[in-house]
Amino acid sequence: MFLLKLVGIGVLVTAGIALIAFLEEKLVSGPRRRQIAERARQKLAGSGKREGEAEVN
Repeated sequence: MFLLKLVGIGVLVTAGIALIAFLEEKLVSGPRRRQIAERARQKLAGSGKREGEAEVN
């Protein structure tokens, strides 16, 4: 019986950690990563041409 309770606690802890990781990815990291990627694309699109011309001249 003790072993069954121990396994149950292990499963609950593992499920909790997985749930926290999933929610963190969906609610925090995902939107932040997309925001950083969008800023990088805008920066490359806006200043990439000028930097390229400066290197050629």
